[in-house]
Amino acid sequence: MSRRQILGIDRWGSLPVLAILLSAACSGSLSTPPPTAGTTAARQEGATSKSRPDADETAGQDELGASRPEVVALPSPGSPLVAVRLMFAAGSIYDPQGKEGLAALTGLMLAKAGTTGRSYSDLLESLYPMAVSIDVTTDRETTTISAEVHSETLTGFTALLTEALLRPAFAESDFRRNKQQLEAFLLSTLRASNDELLGLEALEQMIFRDHPYGHAPAGTLAGLAAITIEDVRAFSESRFGRNSLTIGVAGGYPEKFPEGLAKTLSALPPGNGELAPLPIPATITGRHFTILEKPTRSVGIHFGYPLPINRSHADYYALMVANSFLGEHRTSHGRLMQQLREKRGLNYGDYSYIEYWHVPPFTNHPSPNVPRRQQFFSVWIRPVVPSTAHFALRNALYEVDRLITHGMSEEEFELTRSFLVNYSKLWAQTLADRLGFLMDSRFYGMDYYIDEVEERLSELTVDDVNRAVRKYLHSDNFEAVIVADDAADIAEYLESEVPSPMVYNSEPGPGIREADAVIERIPVRPAGISTLPVAEIFESAN
Repeated sequence: MSRRQILGIDRWGSLPVLAILLSAACSGSLSTPPPTAGTTAARQEGATSKSRPDADETAGQDELGASRPEVVALPSPGSPLVAVRLMFAAGSIYDPQGKEGLAALTGLMLAKAGTTGRSYSDLLESLYPMAVSIDVTTDRETTTISAEVHSETLTGFTALLTEALLRPAFAESDFRRNKQQLEAFLLSTLRASNDELLGLEALEQMIFRDHPYGHAPAGTLAGLAAITIEDVRAFSESRFGRNSLTIGVAGGYPEKFPEGLAKTLSALPPGNGELAPLPIPATITGRHFTILEKPTRSVGIHFGYPLPINRSHADYYALMVANSFLGEHRTSHGRLMQQLREKRGLNYGDYSYIEYWHVPPFTNHPSPNVPRRQQFFSVWIRPVVPSTAHFALRNALYEVDRLITHGMSEEEFELTRSFLVNYSKLWAQTLADRLGFLMDSRFYGMDYYIDEVEERLSELTVDDVNRAVRKYLHSDNFEAVIVADDAADIAEYLESEVPSPMVYNSEPGPGIREADAVIERIPVRPAGISTLPVAEIFESAN
C-alpha cells in the first residue's frame, strides 16, 4: 500500500485511514485476544489484579435476569459534587469499513441530541439551571459520556441523562448538526488551524498503518458522508449496550445511587461487549518521513514507533522514569527541553511520550478514559523556524541516542523518580479524574494507576531504568511527520545529509558549540520521504 493511500488521499479506495483526535513491535499474524469489556482487557506481565480498596465495584442482574452494567463507585460523602462517567467499549476501532466516524457520530447522537420526549434545545434548557452539561469523548477503544453535577440536582440530572441514553430520538436535524461538527473538525481544526494536532494525528496513522487504530474517531469526509441515521441506530444497538458499559460514579451521592443507575441502564439493549482483537503493529524498518505541506511559518517535527507494552506491564514504570528525564509533557526539566529550548532557543516545546496523550495542546497532565491496549513512543519538536528545523531534528535524535548509550546516572534517576512520584499525584486532583483513572485501571486489569506509580517507582533501581531504555528505545526505525511550508527544501536537505550548523544571535553557553559540531553532522539516513499537500488529507478512506 502506498503512503498516499495510508494518508487517506486515494479517492477510490475503501479501507480506514487517518487517525485524528476527537474533543479535539513486530508484524505478524498474532493478535490480541478479545476479552469482554470490564475484564482485564489490557493486562500484561507484572500487572496486579486488585482494585483500589475504597472503591466499590459491582455487577449483577436485574429482576428479569438481564445483565447489569459494571459499576465502579468512589464515594466521597463530604463532597457536594457527583461525577458520572459512562465508558462504552465503542471506540473508532469498531467503525465499519467505509463509514469511518460512526462511533463518534453515534456518541454525539446520544450525548448531544434530543430524545423522544424533548428536542435538543429543550434538553439544554433543562440542563442549564443545574449548571451541568453532558459531554462525550470518543477515542480508538472507548467512548465516554460524562458529567459533573451538584448533589442537590443529581436526581433531576440523572433523569435527563438516562432519558438521553434510553430514548434517543435520532432526529434528522441533530444528525446533520453532529455530522457537520465532525466534518468541521477535520477541515477547520486539523487542516487549517492546528498544526500540532495535524502532525500528531498523521503520525499515529503512519505508526498504525493497516491497523484498527489507523483511522480516527472523527473519521474521513467520505466516511462521514456515507453514514446514515439507520447506521447510527444499528451501531447504538450493537456497541452502546449494557454489556459494553462500565459505569463510574464518584462523590457525595446517596448510598444506593450507583446500584439504581445500573438498574436503570440495564434497560439498554445488551449489545456486544467483546473487545475487538488487535493485530501486532507492523514492524517499521528504517526512518520514514512524511512531509505535510501547508502554508505555515513554522515547522513541526514528530517521530515515533509502536511499543509492545502498556501501563499494566512492569517495564512501563521503568520507562516512565526515563521518559520523564527525556521529555515530560509540559515541563521544563527534560533533556529535550533543556538542550533544544533553554540552551539553544530553538523552539517552544520539546517532549517525549510512552503512551497516547489526549489533546496535548490543551492538557498539562494525562487524561483519563482514553485507555488503549497498544501504545507507542513518540517525540514532539515544535514550532521550529525553517532555518533551524534540520538541526532541531538532529538534536532530538542526538538526545534519544544519548539516553540509550549513556543511560541515567544514579543522581539523575533519584531526582527524576522523586519528581515523578509527587508529580503523578497532581494528575488526579478532581473527583472526576480520580474516578476516570480508577475506571482505566479496571480496563488494564491493574491496581489504581496513581497508587501504582508510587508503588512501582519505589521498587525501581537505576539499572532497571537503563535496562528498559536499552530494551524499548531506539532511533533507527521510526515514522516521522513534518508539517511545513517548503516541503521540497526539507526533502532536499534530508536526502543530501549536508551539515546544518547553528547560527546564534549571542554566544551560547559553555560546551554548546562543541556539541553542535557533532550534532550538525549526525546522519539522518531517511529510508523514504513522501510529500503530501494538506488539502488531500482526510478526503476519503483508502
